[in-house]
Amino acid sequence: MADRTERTTTDSSHRDLERAKQPYVNRFEPDRLWSTRAAAFRNELKPYVGYMAQSGFPGVLLLMLIVATIGYAALVRNVPEHFPITAFGVVLVLGFTSWSPLRTWLQPADTVFLLPRELEMHQYLRRSFRYTGIATLIGVWFTLLAYWPMYRLGEGTADAFVLLLALTAVKAGNIAGAWQERRAAEAGMRRSLRLIRWVLTAVTLAALFRLEPWKAVLFGLLVAALMAAVYRLPRKHALPWVTLIREEGRTRRRYYRFLALFIDVPTQAPRIARRGYAAWIGSTIRFAQRETYFYLYTMTLVRTELGGMLIRLTLLGMLVLYWFGDAVWLDGWGASIVFVLMAGIIGLQLGSLRQSHKYAVWGHLYPLPAQRKIASLASVDRMAYIICTLFMWLPGGIALAVHGSVLQAVAAPAAALLYAVLRRPSAVRRKALKDDEED
Repeated sequence: MADRTERTTTDSSHRDLERAKQPYVNRFEPDRLWSTRAAAFRNELKPYVGYMAQSGFPGVLLLMLIVATIGYAALVRNVPEHFPITAFGVVLVLGFTSWSPLRTWLQPADTVFLLPRELEMHQYLRRSFRYTGIATLIGVWFTLLAYWPMYRLGEGTADAFVLLLALTAVKAGNIAGAWQERRAAEAGMRRSLRLIRWVLTAVTLAALFRLEPWKAVLFGLLVAALMAAVYRLPRKHALPWVTLIREEGRTRRRYYRFLALFIDVPTQAPRIARRGYAAWIGSTIRFAQRETYFYLYTMTLVRTELGGMLIRLTLLGMLVLYWFGDAVWLDGWGASIVFVLMAGIIGLQLGSLRQSHKYAVWGHLYPLPAQRKIASLASVDRMAYIICTLFMWLPGGIALAVHGSVLQAVAAPAAALLYAVLRRPSAVRRKALKDDEED
């Protein structure tokens, strides 16, 4: 009897062990896992979003939107002669059309635990495509709505419904193309394919806004066939786990870097970029202990995503301000209004620099000049702000000067210099001191 009981207990334990040994992937439910991870990320950000809302930033953003809307309405009512209507529409619509992010919520451990179910991940990724694709497609529709009054003043002949369908098709093509780029095995090939896609999308949009609809559609089909052939060239992964995980990490860092402007948030490991064209800047800084933090903050701008964002904002501002300056909108003062908005965005992004090295452990291990930390931060912030704003204004200022609007060409950069020298450093020091007191 005892032997029978022992054997029954052993068999039961063996069955329980076998059930426990069944891999987790056998219970893999893609939709449920995707929803759980998306909800977890939203709940993670919810407290910080509340602090951001209390800061008054949404009100400032709404005010900037109202000012931009009023200015755009005035531009539509009084479009200057030779204003580049088609190019304006391309720039306005290109961002949402070509930008095709993919929120997958994937984590590094998924290459172990979910890899056995790679063939079933299509259902999981379908949720990601639907989530991000619909959001960016709505952005495309809104940019078309904003561009429509200007489009009617140009040479385009398509009606609104045709443009809506055409832009939806272009967006769908970009989503499919971006997925093929993610699958490419080499990073250099992914960047090259992305550049080609953006350039061809811009040309397609220009054809759509300028040519007759049937000609634009034919051109778009030729471009799609060309891109389909190009995407067959590189070696590809069936499912680019590493690329998707890195993209998810970059997206999370962007969220936290933005929220760090308003409240302390969990630190995220920064992504380091080479940027060989700017690496020489570090060698110009004097090798001395008192310059340690100046060197650290300078190289933080050069090597991290913050520097790349500032470069992109500056280049975009140069292009937009050249158009407004060449059009001499509002007697040249329209370019100054746009410059103030763009400079405010650059200053806001640059404000996240003070969060760098805030919790670095090595600051307590080495004899660093703590008394120079805030002063170095203010100096680097001032220099970066001056360089970005002056370079951003240069094309528009030259265009205004050529058209005889010398006062308008000089007023905006002079105001930016005065703000950068007299007002901004003290504001940066005050915020940095406040952060130190709260710690």
